Amino acid sequence: MGALLWSLSMPATNAMSYSDVPKTHSNYYDILYLEEHDVIVDRASYGMQDIVTREEVAVMVAKAIGLDGSKPVDTKFKDVKKNNSNSGYIQAAVDAGIINGYTDNTFRSTTNVTRGHMAAFISRAFTLPTGTKTFKDVAKNNTAYAAVSQLAAANITTGYEDGTFKPQNNLTRAHISAFLARAMRYEAQTHTMEAHFIDVGQGDATLLQLATGENVLIDAGTDAAGETVVAYLQKQNVQTLDYVIATHPDADHIGGMVDVLKAFDVKHFVDSGKVHTTNTYKNMLQAVDAEGATFTVPNAGDMLIEHTDVHSYVQVLYANESAKETNDASLVVKGGFCSEDVLLMGDASADVEAQLVKQANVEADIVKLGHHGSNTSSSLSFLQAVKPNTAIISYGEGNSYGHPHKEVVANVHKVGASMYETAKQGHIVATIQCGSHTVDQQASTPVVPTPVVPTPTPAPVVPTSFANCTELRKVYPDGVKEGHVAYAAKLDGDSDGWACETTDSNDKPAPAPVPTPAPKPQPTGDVNSGSYVVPGAATSFKNCTAMREVYPKGVKTGHPAYAKKHDRDGDGWACE
Repeated sequence: MGALLWSLSMPATNAMSYSDVPKTHSNYYDILYLEEHDVIVDRASYGMQDIVTREEVAVMVAKAIGLDGSKPVDTKFKDVKKNNSNSGYIQAAVDAGIINGYTDNTFRSTTNVTRGHMAAFISRAFTLPTGTKTFKDVAKNNTAYAAVSQLAAANITTGYEDGTFKPQNNLTRAHISAFLARAMRYEAQTHTMEAHFIDVGQGDATLLQLATGENVLIDAGTDAAGETVVAYLQKQNVQTLDYVIATHPDADHIGGMVDVLKAFDVKHFVDSGKVHTTNTYKNMLQAVDAEGATFTVPNAGDMLIEHTDVHSYVQVLYANESAKETNDASLVVKGGFCSEDVLLMGDASADVEAQLVKQANVEADIVKLGHHGSNTSSSLSFLQAVKPNTAIISYGEGNSYGHPHKEVVANVHKVGASMYETAKQGHIVATIQCGSHTVDQQASTPVVPTPVVPTPTPAPVVPTSFANCTELRKVYPDGVKEGHVAYAAKLDGDSDGWACETTDSNDKPAPAPVPTPAPKPQPTGDVNSGSYVVPGAATSFKNCTAMREVYPKGVKTGHPAYAKKHDRDGDGWACE
C-alpha cells in the first residue's frame, strides 16, 4: 500500500495552529507533523480528548497515504452522498481496502472508532513488519491481535504501563495523532529511491526506481549494449517499465531500445520528437508500435510521474524538438524523492544549460553530466547553479573523443562534488533516502590541471640613505625608528630613537586615526509579507524546516531564497 514518505526532520515549532496543544504536550510534535503534511486542517482547537469517528479516520488515513479524495463523489453507501464534502476520501479509503462498510450498505460515518479498529486501519494502510509482541488484553484469538502486534513491531505503539493495549477503548484525537505520525515516519524510513547508472561503454542508460514503485528507463546505450541493459534490468527484478525515455535519437542513447522493448512490458514511451533518418531510429519506432506503448513527445515542464504528497516525481525540465543540433534536442529529465533530486542532462550543450538556469530549478544533489563529460557541456556556471554533491559521467574507456575532458573534471572539482565514472567503476548505484543519498562505489579523484602562478612584479627599489629629513619624509612621511634601514643618527636631532618624525606635543608622530566601523546591514521588508530579507543569510535551504529558522513566515516568488520545490501548493509562497 503506498504511503506518505517525507522528510524526518522536526517541523518548525512556530507552525502550531491549535490553542489547546502546548509545546509541552507529549503529542505536540506528532500533531505538528500531521499539520505540516496536510493530514489535518487548521482550526481553533484540536480537541485532544474528542472521540474519533469512522468518517474522521477515513479522511485522515487517506490523506496520510496520499489518496486523492478532494473531489466529492457518490459513494456506494446509502448514507454517504455526494453532498458530503468528505465523500471522496471515504470512497478512496474503502477502495484502498483500509476501511469497510456494513452489510446493510451503510458506512455509519458518526460511529466511534476503538483503538483496536485503528490498529487494523493503520496495518492495512502502511507496510509494517510482522510482530510477535503481546499485550495482556489482546489474546492471539483477538481479531486485532495481528494488527496490534505490527504496530508494536514498528514502535508505533508501546501500549500502557500496565502491559495492556486497551483495544476496546474509544480512540481519541490524541491517540490518532500519535499512531498516524509514527506510522508515516516509519514508512519514510523504510523506503528509498535508486538511480542506476548502467555501464554501457560510450553511451548512456539510466534506470530510476522510484520510492513509490515506478521503474523509469532513460536511454539504452548502443545497439551492442542492448543485451547488457536487459540483463541489468532483469537483475533488478524489473518486469514492467512505467516509462522509457529516449532523450534524443543518437545511436549511443537509443541503440539498445529494441532489445528493451522486446524484453519488458513498457507502458509509456517518451521521445524527444527530433526526427532522424537512421535505421536505428526507425527500428526503435517500429519496436514501440509493436509493443503497444503510448508514444508521447513532451513539452518542457511536463510532469510524467508526480506524487506531490511524497515528493516522488519524474519531470521533463527541457524539450526542444526544433533544435538545429541533435544534442540540443536532448530531453533533460529530473527526478527525486523527499528532498533529494537527480538531474539527467542527456547530451545537452552549455547553451541549453544556460537556458535551463534561467527557466527552471536545476538544483540537484546528483547530476549525470551532459555529453559523456565533453567540454561542450557541464560549464562551471551551470554546475554552480546545480550545486551537486555527486557527479556521474557515463563514457567508454579509451574512447576516441577524449571523454571526459579535463575542463569538465576541473569544474566538478571546483564545485566540490564527488565524481563517479562508469568507465572506471562500472555500474553505479545511488540509493536515495529522505534527506541523504549514498553511492556504492569509490569516488574518482579528479585530476585537476596545475594552476599557472603569475610571476610577481618586482617591488620598486626604495633608497635607504637620505641627505636630510626633507628628503627622507618624501618616502617615509612620519620618519623612521631606530633599527629601520633608513635610520641615521645624524637625522635624529633629539636623540629619542626616532629620526625625522613629525612632531606633536610629545615630540612623537601623531597617532593614526581609528576608522569608524561601517554599520551592519539591517534586515529589510515585512516578515509577514514573504519579502523579508536577512542580509548575508543563506539563499538555498534543504527543506522548509531549515528555511523557517531564518524566514519564519516563508518567502514569496522573487525572494532570493524562494525555490519551487518548497512551494508545494504552487501558490507562489514557499514554506508559508
